[in-house]
Amino acid sequence: MALVALDLTDREHDDFVRDHPNGHLMQTTPWGREKVHTGWTWKTVAVGRKGAGPDGADEVTGAALILFRRAPVLPMALAYCPRGFVVDWADGESVDALLAEVTCVAKANRGVLLRLDPAVRIDDPDVRPALESRGFERTDPGDDAAKTLAQPALRMVTGISDLDGLLAGLSQSTRQSIRKGEKSGLVYESVGRDKIPAFYELMKVTGQRDGFGIRSMEYFTTLYDVLSPTDDIVISLVKLDHGAAAESARTKVADLTQQLEKARAKREKYPSEKADRQVAGLEESVAKNEASIAEYEAAHAKHPDGQYLSGSVFATCGTRGSYLYAASSDDYRNLRPNYLMVWRIMQDAAAKGVTTFDFGGIDASEGLEEFKKQWNPERREYAGEFTKRLRPLSGRLIDLVVRVYKRR
Repeated sequence: MALVALDLTDREHDDFVRDHPNGHLMQTTPWGREKVHTGWTWKTVAVGRKGAGPDGADEVTGAALILFRRAPVLPMALAYCPRGFVVDWADGESVDALLAEVTCVAKANRGVLLRLDPAVRIDDPDVRPALESRGFERTDPGDDAAKTLAQPALRMVTGISDLDGLLAGLSQSTRQSIRKGEKSGLVYESVGRDKIPAFYELMKVTGQRDGFGIRSMEYFTTLYDVLSPTDDIVISLVKLDHGAAAESARTKVADLTQQLEKARAKREKYPSEKADRQVAGLEESVAKNEASIAEYEAAHAKHPDGQYLSGSVFATCGTRGSYLYAASSDDYRNLRPNYLMVWRIMQDAAAKGVTTFDFGGIDASEGLEEFKKQWNPERREYAGEFTKRLRPLSGRLIDLVVRVYKRR
């Protein structure tokens, strides 16, 4: 039976993308609706066999979400399929049919360049030959892939289907950071739309501290609005309960005081430099924790409902999860709230059937990359970015369209 264009509902399109091994969040219709906020328009395309599926339903063999960005003044646009196409790249018939439909829709929307970056590994034997044999050219990222490519080809992805095994394989320092948060008065919250302003305040602090621009708050509320109906977004916050933190510090002071008394008695009986150092260290720890108690009590009076220290946006597409945004306060960084936050997100996601946690690209700041490495991720490289000219263009016009593309 010949392949034809299929007219899918948004739900049918998204179900296909979520279930397909090459599917990705950025190929779902909520992602298209979110991108409208940043100046893009979007269309979906699907191909398959009419009535060839179970119970006479259509059999979908390929689909794509296409984003369009118009060039200023000139009647032309870039057509971009982020992490597309969603198709079996070894199925030449489906690739041909899908490309034909995408090209038709792109031209109808004044598309002059078609660009895509499949969610397929670079060692896949089919994707690059399939694209290059059909007129696509692979983008050479050069020395600065972060500026050349829309999406980082190199990713850090942690498997979360076996959390016990993952936890056992983490470094002792990482496990201690998770436990420290739980014992130090940190409280994890999975929140709704009403808490986005609190997350956004943390984003502003993070952007200023690390020197990068941030999205508007409207961007994050739109992202929540388009993904929350299908339960595909998690806004997380971790706050410090200063009262609980003070109580934890009191317990620690009591324990340290007992250790100090024993150390002093031992030193009196067996004096040595080692005993002196042990007593001095314990005295310092007691003094430090007593100071923390006073600090927490003062902060509790100022923040009776707690103080938010970190937040994040996590989204899912089928069994795949993506850590999209993360932010943290400048206060109490020694408590490492992000460790507790990521661990709790992983636990909740795994309970819903999510099997991978994508931390994003590795072209981030050194500190952020080091944090990602603590979760034993796999370095996963995708096939890269490919472009095809849909209409003859001069070099100058191509440069213009690409500049439009980079204003993403």
